[in-house]
Amino acid sequence: MSLITLEYIDTLDADNEKKVLEFSSDLLDEHVNQASLFVIKVDGKSMQPVIKDRSLVVADLSNTKVEDAGIYLVYNDNKMWIKQAKKEPEGMKFVSINKAFSYLIYDAEDVRVVAKAVLSFNTL
Repeated sequence: MSLITLEYIDTLDADNEKKVLEFSSDLLDEHVNQASLFVIKVDGKSMQPVIKDRSLVVADLSNTKVEDAGIYLVYNDNKMWIKQAKKEPEGMKFVSINKAFSYLIYDAEDVRVVAKAVLSFNTL
């Protein structure tokens, strides 16, 4: 078992302290590019219950090919969003999982896909 160590800045904490996430490479799918991984801390409840507020999400920058039901980091309106891809008759959309945030819908042509989420860790 090999360990993967990723550093990140927790911008949601007042001190903006550099932190480390360490996890087993066994948790990753074989197609993930380990050299392209980074960590981001989620701020919001729009992806609950799958990804909780303040969870750590590991994403692969080398994977921007959109697949139905995949979860992606997308850039829109000068903000980074984490959303699930959903194939609709009129085209691919990026949506919130939490029904309370169902109004947060983005057309694929209106966003830039940054990375595919490959793991999430809930903080305690």
